[in-house]
Amino acid sequence: MIESFADPSAMSLEQLTAEVAGLVRADELSARRWACEVPGCDGLPHEGWLHHHARAAQRLLTGRGWGKSRTAAEAVWEWAKTPGLQIAVVAKNATLVRDICFDSPKSGLLSVIPTEDVAKYNSSLGETTLRLKNGTLIRGFGAETPDNLRGWAFDKAWCDEYAAWSRQTAQEVYDMLWFCRREADTPQVVISTTPKPLPHVKRLVERARMQEKAHRDGGEPPRVVLTRGHMRENDANLSAAARAELEEEYAGTRLGRQELSGELLEDVEGALWKGWMLEVEGFRPRPEHLPDLQRVVVAVDPATKNHENADMTGFTVAGRGFPVETMFGDDRPRGYLLHCEQDQHTPTQAMKRAAKLYHEHRADCVVIEANNGGDYLPALLEQVDPTVNWRIVHATRGKRARAAPAAQLYEQARVHHVGAARVFAELEEQMTTFVGQGETEDSPDLLDSAVWALWDLFLDPTMPPPRGGDDQRLSGRR
Repeated sequence: MIESFADPSAMSLEQLTAEVAGLVRADELSARRWACEVPGCDGLPHEGWLHHHARAAQRLLTGRGWGKSRTAAEAVWEWAKTPGLQIAVVAKNATLVRDICFDSPKSGLLSVIPTEDVAKYNSSLGETTLRLKNGTLIRGFGAETPDNLRGWAFDKAWCDEYAAWSRQTAQEVYDMLWFCRREADTPQVVISTTPKPLPHVKRLVERARMQEKAHRDGGEPPRVVLTRGHMRENDANLSAAARAELEEEYAGTRLGRQELSGELLEDVEGALWKGWMLEVEGFRPRPEHLPDLQRVVVAVDPATKNHENADMTGFTVAGRGFPVETMFGDDRPRGYLLHCEQDQHTPTQAMKRAAKLYHEHRADCVVIEANNGGDYLPALLEQVDPTVNWRIVHATRGKRARAAPAAQLYEQARVHHVGAARVFAELEEQMTTFVGQGETEDSPDLLDSAVWALWDLFLDPTMPPPRGGDDQRLSGRR
């Protein structure tokens, strides 16, 4: 290879300058290469690659930190090399389109498209456009309003964090994108997202599965292709401290399977709680963002026996308050689960724990289920701590019938889980797997305590109405 190079001593200054410029340009192009064909490549520099690049798997339901945004941006750049194309980039809103899809220093379009190929970039919130010197135009849109796409014509599209789009508009925006590409020669879309069990995501995944099955049976190649990945696949390019924090906080939780592993968590047939109910916007507020709470209760679902294989005792702390901000004019009060836990306790230990939670959260009442001979528990609680207010409740209907109204509150986006996801991991697993049919199903003690808390706050007609008789538990402000 060296012998094939031109002899610098025989070159004019102009030829030497042009040769150096060509080498610099070749080096710049090499440094922008992305797709590596080496089997098992981890994306770190190796022979023939002096820079970080795509891993072998990045060729998109994936977990956080997998590199899906950069992969999608590289796909758009490959498309954009064809002169005169029209490409749409759609994210949750106009701000995220600009800040993530275009301006992000590590994964945005401006980080992968060479500056010398850019003719003009407009980054105002009202219009985010990137025009290339070859005539290709890349235009950004927010997914809030489907009609924003009406009338446009595109050849390709990138949908970023599709699962984060509003479930009210996501499917309509996606459909509108395909209307915008009805005249394209080879219409394509790349969708980069951490999966969530929302209708528009599940519909797309199901199409991919059906088409893949049909292809295996001798049919046409699938038009929807899934690429899956776990955050760990990109360990070499992630902060060790951040990775350890995420693993400690989310590993082993339902949310971790979704956010880190990139799993699309399927709903259990017949379960009252669907996965999307735990994914609505604002479902996990921080404690400092809570409104003033009208009433706070500690609900206890006690074990009825005390031996090694006895049921757990479940505790849920929950409050009711009016949201500071409302969506779509819905100003009804909301429920806020502040804490939940379960463990094996003796009756005395259970009442001591209930009293401690009562004082820690400055609760108004401890709500105790007293079925199966548990009527003595309030007397035991008074012995443990006579300052605790309590009320006793009895189950008069089956678990499913009792849980259904509480699940409806979640369906209406009226209940929030406050704080770290790990605290509610076991409860959310019980919610999304509880069917309540037959005697063989395990009794979900933690779920029972959460249901009792919500009944006290919203659903129990025997409870004295708040605000001096003005019962607004299920209605808005008057």
